Amino acid sequence: MTTEYNTLLKSPRWFEKRKTILARDGNKCRCCGATTTLQAHHRQYHVSKRTGQFLLPWKYQSKYLITLCDKCHSAGHANFKVPTFTI
Repeated sequence: MTTEYNTLLKSPRWFEKRKTILARDGNKCRCCGATTTLQAHHRQYHVSKRTGQFLLPWKYQSKYLITLCDKCHSAGHANFKVPTFTI
């Protein structure tokens, strides 16, 4: 993860999107059911065909985000590559 991306995840717009996703998922990890250390995970990344830039984290449709606890999120990234699509 880049420093720039980490900065974007501190944006009030990301906090709002994250809050929406966690609420939709009942404030629990969709993998193990944990209710602490929750994060909103991008199921896929999108790159703009026009600009070549990644979509801002809060611009994704909700269907591309899922609530995971820190442990499941880390395990997922360790075992799977998040696909990137040009849109």
